[in-house]
Amino acid sequence: MHTSPFFEIDFEDKTEYIFCHYFRIAPFTYRPNKMDQYEEVLTSDKFKTSEEYHKYIFDNDISDTENRYTEDIKKYSNPIGTLLLEFLDANLSNTNFIKKNTIKFGSVAVSENNPGSNDFDYDITYPKNGESEYDKSIDMEYFDSSLDKISKRKLEDYQKAQKEFKKIIDYSYNLDNLSYLNGLTPTQRYFIYKRTFAKDDYFMITNLYLSNINIGYGINYREFPIDLKYFKTTPQDLAKELKKNDKKNHHYHGKAYVYSFNSLISAYYFSLLYFIENNIPIKKCKNCGKYFIPENRNSSVYCNRIYTDKKTCKEIGANNAYNEKLKKDEVNGLYRKILSAKKMTANRNPDIPLYLEKYEKWKNEANQFKQDIKSGKKTEEEFKLWLEQTKKAY
Repeated sequence: MHTSPFFEIDFEDKTEYIFCHYFRIAPFTYRPNKMDQYEEVLTSDKFKTSEEYHKYIFDNDISDTENRYTEDIKKYSNPIGTLLLEFLDANLSNTNFIKKNTIKFGSVAVSENNPGSNDFDYDITYPKNGESEYDKSIDMEYFDSSLDKISKRKLEDYQKAQKEFKKIIDYSYNLDNLSYLNGLTPTQRYFIYKRTFAKDDYFMITNLYLSNINIGYGINYREFPIDLKYFKTTPQDLAKELKKNDKKNHHYHGKAYVYSFNSLISAYYFSLLYFIENNIPIKKCKNCGKYFIPENRNSSVYCNRIYTDKKTCKEIGANNAYNEKLKKDEVNGLYRKILSAKKMTANRNPDIPLYLEKYEKWKNEANQFKQDIKSGKKTEEEFKLWLEQTKKAY
């Protein structure tokens, strides 16, 4: 039905580039006397005028059509980390995420662990119901049934991988603020993790998926037309394309390899290792709790996802920080006012030692309260209440 499914990924600056198969639904008409018994029907948007489209329908005697799945090739470019972050955020209580990714990235999303082995790919391309082995399309009901079956089989692998990747990220980026990991790089922390904390799920991922990572050598074809890379590969076409684009400063010889995978889980795992090795920061948003890669500053603690009322976590976080600052300023002002009053009372009454003792006792307790706020044991609201209660009590 098609060439072997593939998934390529490349990273450059703050962008990740993906080149892969995907499945799309298209109208087909039945041609019983041809090797490809199902022929894709061109849609009206492929023609300049409606007259041209109707002439095409009439000339080719197209009457009955049915929607079928077919496989095609597509390029994606997204902010770096998009692929991995979508996996970390995925709801894997069911198979919806796996099915969606199979449509988006092709059968690598449900491939078996051994390179060259893909039960789903074999299942949907094997001749059935009298159809030709050369057909480039799949019956929709049969496709959905096959995908449902294999995605259920793959769900546990996805669940284990997601759980393990989160452990690796939390430890490698010290998101739990373990003091003994301070001063170490993500790579050094990952080394400690795999030597001391790695369990069965980690070794399952390593043994089954890390071995599926390949490096493809050649000119960087990222900006090449898809058909030129995979079909029109004559020396003359390639030479012409290189000369033409060199004039536009599109130099294709900047990078000599891309990373290729037989399994989407391998691509997720490789992305994670790439970010760790290259010290690309991964944070956990203080508002929504999801992982994110800061766009500019490593100090960012909020992501740019829409959280509620069309506001991003960053906008909500900035608003919360402002309100917290106002509250803190209000409490701090109250603290200084009471401190000053008690100190003045002690200074004006040197002949009454009790005033100085009460002042020192109150000041020490207030300082301890402030330390407890810093450590997270108490809050500004509790401090304000205490200040109001002890304003005249001491």
